[in-house]
Amino acid sequence: MANARSITSFTSGDHVRSLVRRRDRVYDRVGNHQLIEALESVVRSLRSSRSITAAIVESTTRHPTDLTRALVRSINEGHTLAESCAERVHHVDDRDEVLVLHALTLIASHGGDAAANLDAVVITLHDRRHQMAERLVQASTASASARLLTWLPIGCGALLALDSRGFRHTLFATTAGWTCLSIGVALNLVGRFWTRRLVRSP
Repeated sequence: MANARSITSFTSGDHVRSLVRRRDRVYDRVGNHQLIEALESVVRSLRSSRSITAAIVESTTRHPTDLTRALVRSINEGHTLAESCAERVHHVDDRDEVLVLHALTLIASHGGDAAANLDAVVITLHDRRHQMAERLVQASTASASARLLTWLPIGCGALLALDSRGFRHTLFATTAGWTCLSIGVALNLVGRFWTRRLVRSP
């Protein structure tokens, strides 16, 4: 009975801690949309002779991100910046966040010109943001072209069917017409699917 109560108590405690961690994650999640702005704030603070840790804490109040909040929380628990970065890098898959974590780890472990190093990271993130914006524009254009190419044959076929009795008879009352119609619909769907896949490809 004692062992059963211990197991129940242990399981219940784990459940409570899990709920607390889940609540904290949901409450603290703000995204990394301001990651570049946060790093720019860190660079300005570093050039004002603040330490890297103080600069990160200050940037969190001005431009909160999931990354900087997690680092500040870990630092407040007694971990060094390098340890905090090394721990978090194993739990993220966003390439921008991974880049920043590696840069902060090198700065915290080996020193050097922290402001210049982070400035280079900011430039890289700006380039990535511009490339992503260009890709979105290109994807939008490709999607519009795909929709046009999909509906244009259908519209033309519908107009011809309404205008020409002979066309309707050939298309819907003969084997050759149904064959052409089936092949046309199949190719249309394949082209639409292929274009959509190309647009959404990473």
